[in-house]
Amino acid sequence: MITPSRFYESLPSIARELFLKWGDFLWNDVTFNMPDSKLHAMGHCERVLFHALAMGVLEIGYDEVEALEILAHASVFHDTRRQDEYQDVGHGARAAVYYDDYCRQSDGTVTFHPEAAYLMRYHDLDDNIGREAIRKGFPDSYERVEKLYEIFKDADALDRWRLGRWGLDVKYLRTDSARSLVDTARDLVNATMDPAVVAYYDRLIDDMMHNRQ
Repeated sequence: MITPSRFYESLPSIARELFLKWGDFLWNDVTFNMPDSKLHAMGHCERVLFHALAMGVLEIGYDEVEALEILAHASVFHDTRRQDEYQDVGHGARAAVYYDDYCRQSDGTVTFHPEAAYLMRYHDLDDNIGREAIRKGFPDSYERVEKLYEIFKDADALDRWRLGRWGLDVKYLRTDSARSLVDTARDLVNATMDPAVVAYYDRLIDDMMHNRQ
């Protein structure tokens, strides 16, 4: 775990319990195609896990334990099968396959949630594509799954602060809870990432903006 206790201790008890449980699982049981990535490996997924659980409580409620677990599963698996540091469209689908295989081989210790597979399967695609797939896949509960999809995509987006001060454009966030966590997300990146990595992306974007002038 890299998240300082002052962050996760601020979570409601059920979210804190799930954060510690699935954060430990992330670091000890999940494998990554790019385990040394500074942008898309365990550190990123742990921060997304924190945001997803914090938002889940705010958007859905304390007693929706299954929904919170769905968000946790999507968070810890979603970038496991990346092949590069860029857009890598399709890495969500590969992660969903890995998640399905992992659950099947876990002898019931990790419950497979089809909703979590959809969240990660479509997180790297346009929202409209994800929503259409969810409505087809969950015709009787699509509103619930769409809400989880919005929460998860916003949780992932909040960690764009790792790309420097220009990384997150708040106007693209989908939920009120995400907007309420913008400053927390920036503080969490500053507390857990190598400042040199964040500074590199600041310089990169600054140079790009300068060259456009």
